[in-house]
Amino acid sequence: MFLEPRRTPTRPSGSGGLLLASRGDALTPFLFEELQRRYPVVGVLHTDLSRWQRVAVAATTFRPSRVRWAEHFFKSGLGYALRSRNAELLRRRSPDPQAPVFQVHALFDVTGGGGSLLYVDCTHRQSAASWPAWNPLRGRALERWYAQETAAYRAARHVFSFSTATRDSLVDEYGVDPARVSVVGAGANGGLPEEVAHRGTSPGPAPNLLFIGNDFARKGGHDLLTAFAQVRARFPGATLRLVGTRPEVPAQPGVEVLGRVHDRELVARLYAQADVFVLPSVFDPFPLVLLEAMARGVPLVTTASCGIPDLVRDQVEGHVVAANDPAGLAAALVRSLADPAHSSSMAATARLRVREEFTWQRVVDRMAPVLDELVRTGTGRGPDRSPR
Repeated sequence: MFLEPRRTPTRPSGSGGLLLASRGDALTPFLFEELQRRYPVVGVLHTDLSRWQRVAVAATTFRPSRVRWAEHFFKSGLGYALRSRNAELLRRRSPDPQAPVFQVHALFDVTGGGGSLLYVDCTHRQSAASWPAWNPLRGRALERWYAQETAAYRAARHVFSFSTATRDSLVDEYGVDPARVSVVGAGANGGLPEEVAHRGTSPGPAPNLLFIGNDFARKGGHDLLTAFAQVRARFPGATLRLVGTRPEVPAQPGVEVLGRVHDRELVARLYAQADVFVLPSVFDPFPLVLLEAMARGVPLVTTASCGIPDLVRDQVEGHVVAANDPAGLAAALVRSLADPAHSSSMAATARLRVREEFTWQRVVDRMAPVLDELVRTGTGRGPDRSPR
């Protein structure tokens, strides 16, 4: 937890700079680098919990199940309050405490004299409806969470949403003025590869499917195993590689469990060897791994979950099927493998789309109409913070 000075000289107070705030996220460094390149930034507020704060939150949220404990920890009211306190203390210590705050996600609250901007992947109501495991709160605790979330969204000068589905939730379920919400997407982390593997135009006898995801159940892993058994009936030599997870499931013919892979060169080889990248998510706000697969030119089979339709259009960038439908997933995988020429053509379209629409430069381009005006005026507060 610290205030990181920007890499270029700090602007004087009132000069129209931004404060950037995050609790830690894989995309934050890439987004913040682009914001710092384009706009005057007076500081970066790292607001995640300190060691002793984590101990306190862990003690108050303990559950025998590690999965349930993690969700209670993540959505803890105490954790929210402590992150908000961290953010506020760092804001006051910054070179320009009155600067507007650009905040990633709504898991803490920091406003400042210049108001706040929020960048949000999904709302709690979205996740509670589509993936209840992400909603451990009940009764008054849930009411308080919705109240503070609603207050933050309505008080923000502007909310940048990852997807159309999230914009609709902000407007329809939280009452945010549509004029203060923009869909801006997200960018591929770590740059785009210049070359991709060449794939054949006829189906091979032993095609390879690749799945990458840390949350096996939410990412549709169980549906995938069911579907893969049907794929093997058509392609007996097919293999399925599971990366990022070690699910507790019975061994299955053709399934290779690789777990977490930290070697980026090995990850690149796995993409190059894949005939299809499959992500059959039950709920996924805006999976950046799809952008990575698209940038690698791998044919895609995925589901119409939350923000995914903003990334992959059915029969344009890949095959998109309904979530929770193993039979439909199996049929789409067979179609993709049986017609590699069409799959490769869609993959080429997907790769081009990433380069044109889903880089962090393009994300900030879409934010620019709001940020340009904010930096130009260098002032302004959001509306009242009480929920209506």
